[in-house]
Formats: sequence, structure tokens, C-alpha cells
Amino acid sequence: MSSLAATAHELAARKRQVAICRAMTPQQRLAQGLRMNRTMRSLLATGFRDRHPTWTEAEVRRAVANRILHACTG
Repeated sequence: MSSLAATAHELAARKRQVAICRAMTPQQRLAQGLRMNRTMRSLLATGFRDRHPTWTEAEVRRAVANRILHACTG
């Protein structure tokens, strides 16, 4: 697939996503945001556990909080 086709596809997907969000009630948008936050935290924790199998849950939670607070991507 060419990058132009991918860009057109991404634009169409984004427009659809915006339409779905606009159709949601504020409560639904909040619930979706909370689900996304929990998923992100879970994925981060899983990654830390995989890379640091000897860490305690407290260390994993601390690393997740630190990553979020400092917005590190590395």
C-alpha cells in the first residue's frame, strides 16, 4: 500500500472516530477515557514486569507512575 493510500485510509478512520466520539454522551466519553487509561497502565505494567522480572508490584506501580508523570517514551 502506498503512503498516499495509507494517509487517505488514516484520514477516513480519523473522521469515523471523531463521528463516534461526537455521538457519545459526556458520561460515555469519560468512561471510554477511563478504560483507555486503565489499558495504558496495564500495558506499561506488563512491559515493566517483562523487562524487570525481579521487581515487586510496588516497584512496577512506581515505574508506571513515573513514566506517566514524566511522559517518557524510551
